[in-house]
Amino acid sequence: MHNRCEYDWEAWKASGAEICIAGAGLIGSLIGWRLARQGYRVHLFEASEEEPLAPATPRAAAHTAAAMVAPYSELPLCSPNLFRMGLQSLELWPTLLQALSADTGETIDFCRGGTLMVAHPADNGLLDDMGRCLARHHVGAEQGIAWQNRQQIEALEPHLSEQFRRGLWLMPEGHLENRRLLVLLHRAIISAGGKISLNSPVDYVAEDAHSHWYVNQQAYPAVLWIDCCGVGAQRWRSQVRGVRGEVIWIEAPDVEIQRPVRLLHPKYHLYLVPKEQGRYILGATEIESSDRSPVSVRSALEMLSALYALSPALAEARILELASNLRPALSHHEPEITRSAGTLAVNGLYRHGFLLSPALLGRLQQEYQVPLGLMPLAAASRQTSATAEATV
Repeated sequence: MHNRCEYDWEAWKASGAEICIAGAGLIGSLIGWRLARQGYRVHLFEASEEEPLAPATPRAAAHTAAAMVAPYSELPLCSPNLFRMGLQSLELWPTLLQALSADTGETIDFCRGGTLMVAHPADNGLLDDMGRCLARHHVGAEQGIAWQNRQQIEALEPHLSEQFRRGLWLMPEGHLENRRLLVLLHRAIISAGGKISLNSPVDYVAEDAHSHWYVNQQAYPAVLWIDCCGVGAQRWRSQVRGVRGEVIWIEAPDVEIQRPVRLLHPKYHLYLVPKEQGRYILGATEIESSDRSPVSVRSALEMLSALYALSPALAEARILELASNLRPALSHHEPEITRSAGTLAVNGLYRHGFLLSPALLGRLQQEYQVPLGLMPLAAASRQTSATAEATV
């Protein structure tokens, strides 16, 4: 049923009809940029009070994210569908970033150094579990997955602790600079004629066969609303829940770690992800709570202790920021696209925003006829489908 096109996109473009997007986080900004790029008149509404070209929507989950695109690392915890979408996003991110660079004159690299997964010697069984999971899914050297010994780990990451004797290098995976990406997406939207209204919370009310959108408590009709509010949609979509995440930003210009490092631990899986200008983001927590309060002492101590064990060279790193945020989740932990009269909604990206957003753009274009100007995905789909079928 969702394949039937009920929106007159060409007429909207010709008439300059306004297409409104609720939420200027990652998926809302990607959709807004792609539509504005095709000549559509888009208007994004964001509850945050930050300037659109400043640090960018700190309430958005993407602002706090590590921005890893790591489908193989997530394989033990994700469904076959999420894994396929993650593989597709690995193919799509470089193309999207190239187009964004052409629009803004600034480059964001899609870093393809892979992910290095390690464990303390006492926890090597967790590495073995990961290896067995990959083997069950027929993932190995052909996909770029390789066991590493101590010498190989040292060659990849000389600043890691010497205690790590074994590891897994998941070579196809990547990561990117999340905060600067949001800034450039907003800049590209405005340059293409779109609008971003800050300090503009939205609300949605469904009455019988009619629905109404409100901005700052005032009715705001449009030919189409695209709901990308994430956790903010809880007011009208009770199935959405918030899952709290906490991270620490540090600066250590004298320590060079090239790729995301994941430390497997019985209590948590910690990740350290390099960012620009000698900065790193450290995270591990995943708490079933809608609490947006600051990072707890317990979480900070656990993460910093694990950081020191991961790399003693980071003992003199400077703490730049402790941040917490909420990831929007549904009960099945998979994203959903829903459509009703006058509204498209994308929600439930959970902690997989950067892993899934490009693939969701592809779904919106292919299955819902949203004209995002993406190249035909047939070739990428054939490649990722072949890989996915061999691994799930």
